[in-house]
Amino acid sequence: MMAILNRKTLGAAQLVAGTALLVLIGPSSVGRGPSAAWALEPAYEPQQIARREYRHHGVPRSLSEDGAQEEAPKDVNSASNSGALAAALAACDSNGTASLTLPGAKGAIRLDSCYRGREQFVCSLNTLLDEAKKLNNEYGHIIEAKYLAVGNVDAICRIRPDALSEDLTKAGTFGARFKDLRTEYDRRISCAMKVEQNLKQVNLSDMPHSADILKSMNDTLEADLKDVAATRQQIFDLNEKMQASQKAIVTIEKLRPTMCLSTSVPTTAERAEKPVGGGP
Repeated sequence: MMAILNRKTLGAAQLVAGTALLVLIGPSSVGRGPSAAWALEPAYEPQQIARREYRHHGVPRSLSEDGAQEEAPKDVNSASNSGALAAALAACDSNGTASLTLPGAKGAIRLDSCYRGREQFVCSLNTLLDEAKKLNNEYGHIIEAKYLAVGNVDAICRIRPDALSEDLTKAGTFGARFKDLRTEYDRRISCAMKVEQNLKQVNLSDMPHSADILKSMNDTLEADLKDVAATRQQIFDLNEKMQASQKAIVTIEKLRPTMCLSTSVPTTAERAEKPVGGGP
């Protein structure tokens, strides 16, 4: 019933295969039922995802768990950042209504406890969108530094060691927050699937336009999810670039003491005049 499960919606939900801010890994908060993890994979076009539907049950590993992430120093602020997202989502949950029920042919249909009304659902989705935007705003400069563009010893030696260290730490923080964001997004998709199953049992026989009402409910939930799905792809793209930059930083840190003189490091003014990735 729920529109996010049909082929048309799957294509629309992945429309911006390009947030997170909103990502965007980890177990679902509603168990191991039919997983919506496919909706989180950036490697597939919308048509491919639609064909796969729900045959895929594994949750793929985040790029942030591989490669250079293991070498990045931990940022003491990452835990507080993660806690801020959790606190904001908890605030949304507290404003919801527990134990929602709808009429069914054989009695009341209790909606899954993950869903506490549209107010709570939309609040949590907006929170994920905000987190995705913050990730882009706070860490996008690491990508813009163009560490992958360095092409010679001079370009490597002109990068200040403190800048490398700071960006490597921030890249690690980004990875942790990206993982949390994706986990929470996966939970919202799984929750929506639970509600879809509930709606299949709803009986509005007392309403002359029951079919239209149920369709409208499904369409409304689909519309609420659309922006989050689009922003999620943008954050996945940012994460890919972040991982590549992170690995480049690790390599540059190893190259500097091998080839650079202590006089190679530019002043702040000089560094501002020449991009980090300045080649020949």
